[in-house]
Amino acid sequence: MQAVAVPHFRGNPELMDLPPRVVGPGELLVRVHFAGVNPFDWKIADGVLEGHRPHVFPLILGVDAAGTVVKVGEAVNRFQVGDNVVGQFLHDPVGTGTYAELTTVPQSIGVVKVPAELPLPEAAALPTAGMTALAALDALRLSRGASLLLVGASGGVGSFVTALAGPQGIRVTALARESSSARLRAMGVAETVDPTSSDPVETMRRRHPSGFDGLIDVMSDRTGFDRYATLVRGGGTALTTTYVADVPALERSGRRGVNLDLQPNAELLGKLIRQFIEHRLPVPLERRVRLSEAPAALAELKMGQGHGKTVIELPT
Repeated sequence: MQAVAVPHFRGNPELMDLPPRVVGPGELLVRVHFAGVNPFDWKIADGVLEGHRPHVFPLILGVDAAGTVVKVGEAVNRFQVGDNVVGQFLHDPVGTGTYAELTTVPQSIGVVKVPAELPLPEAAALPTAGMTALAALDALRLSRGASLLLVGASGGVGSFVTALAGPQGIRVTALARESSSARLRAMGVAETVDPTSSDPVETMRRRHPSGFDGLIDVMSDRTGFDRYATLVRGGGTALTTTYVADVPALERSGRRGVNLDLQPNAELLGKLIRQFIEHRLPVPLERRVRLSEAPAALAELKMGQGHGKTVIELPT
C-alpha cells in the first residue's frame, strides 16, 4: 500500500510503498478515504512522544481519518465490515498512522460511525482539532453573551472554536493577521486584531478595558500566554493548549488557569458531530490534497502557513 512516512525521528516525510497492517483482536482494518492534517502529525515525526510511547518505523504519519471498515478482528462488537467510521486513530505503537491507504485502529478508542448527513471529507477534518476546540470551550464554561479572546484563530483549532462559539452566543475577538480577517468574520468572529500592526495586548486593552471573560490560546509560549492572560477579567478563565499556563499564579491573580490535556474519546467526538449537524455548522475545510502532496502540505503547516483544515484524499 502507499503511505507517507518518515524513516526515523526528524526525517523528511516521503511517499513509500509499505505492507498493509495485519488486523489484531479488537481492531478494525480501515480503508482510508480522507485523512486530516494536524500540527501534531509533524510533532510526532519530530519525536514529541519519543521515550514516552513505543514507535514503529517507517513511521506512518497521521492520526485523523474517515474511511470504511474492510475487516474486523476477533471480539469486535461495535462495528462491522462496510461501516463508514471517523476518529482519532492514534494508538500504540505510534507509527501506524492514517496517511495510508489502509490502517488499523482499536474499536475501544475515539472512533465512531459517520452519520449519513456528514460527508467523509468534512468528517476527516473534525477529530483532533474539533475535539480540542470543543473541550476548550467546555472547560471555559462561558455563558451566552460572554466575551472570548482567541489567540491562534486562523488554524484548525481556532477555526473550530469560532464555529462552535456561535451557537453558544459567545462573542469572539480573534488575534489574526489581516489576510485572515475576512475569512474569520465570515465564520462568525466579531472582531479581529492584527498582531503585526501594533502591540496587540495594548490594542485589546484599549478596546476592552473591562477585559474578556475567557481566553483560548493555541499557539503562544509561556511569555506570550502570560501577557494575553492579563486581558482576562477577574473570575475569568485563561486556557492554553500548549501547556504553558502557570495555574497557581493565575489563581493568585483571581483568574482560573487551564492547561488543556485533550483525552479523545468516542463520547466527545459524538457530541462534536451532533453539534455540527444540529446547528448546520460549516466545517472549516480549506483544501483537499493528494497523498503525494501530503509532505508539502505538512511542511507548510509546520511553517505556520496553514489556514483552516486540510485533508488528504486517498485513491479509491
